[in-house]
Amino acid sequence: MNLPEIERLVSELLATGDMNEDTRADLERILAEARAGQAHADDVDYLAALHARLLSAGAPETEPSGLSQAGDDKAALHAEIARLRAELEAAHRTIADLRAQIAPEA
Repeated sequence: MNLPEIERLVSELLATGDMNEDTRADLERILAEARAGQAHADDVDYLAALHARLLSAGAPETEPSGLSQAGDDKAALHAEIARLRAELEAAHRTIADLRAQIAPEA
């Protein structure tokens, strides 16, 4: 995934206003590292999976971040990590929403 695409995905995710503080920090870190030419494959896969899960329902997922055919096993592991991270983020949002619903009104 190239820098303009990383910038676009991060921008679209942040524009939703639905990211918690930790996720915003992760997205900003991923973007800063990409701009410095130091993007990590697992971070890029996480970004693509999070974007696909939250904003691209039904759209084809972005291919893993350029790993070669010889790295198919690694690519599959990175994709699984990204999928699990996206699920975990969704679970954290659900927990926060539920806690907000049961919090006593001030």
